[in-house]
Amino acid sequence: MLLSVSLFSALAFVLSAFFIPLIIKFCKVYSLYDTVNARKIHSGNIPRLGGVGIALSFIICAVICFLLNESLSMKNSWPILVSGMIIFVFGIIDDIVELKAIIKLIVQLIASAIVVVNGFYFRKVFGLTLPWFVGMPLTFFWIIGIINSYNLIDGMDGLCSSLAITVLASLGLIFYKNTGDAFAVSFILTGAILGFLIYNLPIPNAKIFMGDGGSQFLGFMIATIPLYTSTDNFEFNKLLMMIVLVSFPLFDTIAAIWRRIRDHRPIMSPDKLHLHHKLLNLGFTKVQALIIVILIQILICMTVVFSTYLGRLKATAMLLIALLFMTGFFTVIHYTNRAVLRKIRNDNAARNSGIVPDYHKETSGKTDDGGSSEA
Repeated sequence: MLLSVSLFSALAFVLSAFFIPLIIKFCKVYSLYDTVNARKIHSGNIPRLGGVGIALSFIICAVICFLLNESLSMKNSWPILVSGMIIFVFGIIDDIVELKAIIKLIVQLIASAIVVVNGFYFRKVFGLTLPWFVGMPLTFFWIIGIINSYNLIDGMDGLCSSLAITVLASLGLIFYKNTGDAFAVSFILTGAILGFLIYNLPIPNAKIFMGDGGSQFLGFMIATIPLYTSTDNFEFNKLLMMIVLVSFPLFDTIAAIWRRIRDHRPIMSPDKLHLHHKLLNLGFTKVQALIIVILIQILICMTVVFSTYLGRLKATAMLLIALLFMTGFFTVIHYTNRAVLRKIRNDNAARNSGIVPDYHKETSGKTDDGGSSEA
C-alpha cells in the first residue's frame, strides 16, 4: 500500500502542477480574478480558481488508488470524498457568482450531515464515550468551524496551502500503520496541494490563488479526515490533537469573530487585523511572515506526531503545553501589533497638529504602510 499511495501522491503533484497553468490561462481569458478587499493584501489581477487544480488532481488520483488497491475501501471513504466534492463545487460557484452566506452555510451543513450520518463523528473525548446526541452536534460545529477557518486564513500568498500541507502530512504519518484510507487520502491530497503551491508562493508574488473553492475544500478535508477510526491513543486525544494542529487558522478565526462582535460588525466582514496582517505591520515581509508561521507550524506538527508515541497522560500534557505556546504566541503578536498601531496613530495625530516637524515623515519609515493596515 505504501508504494501505491506514494505513486499516486506523486501523480497528484504532477497533475496539479500541469493543471494550474491551464487554469491561469482560462481565468485570464474570462477575467476570473480574485477580488480585492480589506482582508486581502494583494493588488492587481490574480486568477482565483487554483482550487480546481487541487481538487481535480486529488479526486482523480484518490479514486483510482482506492479502486486498484484492495487494502483500501471506497465503500468506507465515499462519504468524505463525495462531501468534499460538494463543498468544492459550491465553493467554485461562489468564486464566480458570490453566493449568499446562508446558501454557503446550508451547503456546508448538508456536506457535514452526509459525513456524520455515515458514522464519521467524534465518539470519545479524553477516553470518555460521547453519546450520539453530543458527538454528532460537536462534529457539525467542528466541521463548519474548520471550513471557515481555512477560508479566512487564506489572505496571504502560500499561507493556507502551506498550513494545509503540514497538517495533512502529519495526519498521514499518524494514520500510516493504523488506518490505510486516511493515510492514502492525506498524502494524495498533500501531493495535489504541493503542485498548486509552486504557483502560489510569494516569490516574488503568487501567480494564482486557490479561491473559496480551494480553501473551503481543504478546510473540509482537514476537518473530516481525523474522523476515521484509529488507535486508542489517537482516539483518546483526537480532538485535542486536531485543535493543536489547526491552531493557526482556528485561533485567528476566533480572534476575528470576537473582534467583529466587539465592534458590532457582521462576523464575515473583512478586515486587516488577521495574523498575517499583524506580522506585516510589525515590519516583516510576506516571505518572512510565511516562514515564521510555517516554522512554528512544523514544530507544532512534530509535537503532535511525537505525542502519538507517548502514553495518554504524557501525550495530553505535551499537547496542552503546545496549546499554551500557541495561545502565548497569538497574545504577544496581538499586543505588540496594538502597540505599533497606537504609536502610528499618535505620530499621525502629532504630525497633523503641527507638533512634530515635517522631517518626521521621512524618518518614520513604515508608518504610512502600517497605518493603512487598520482600515
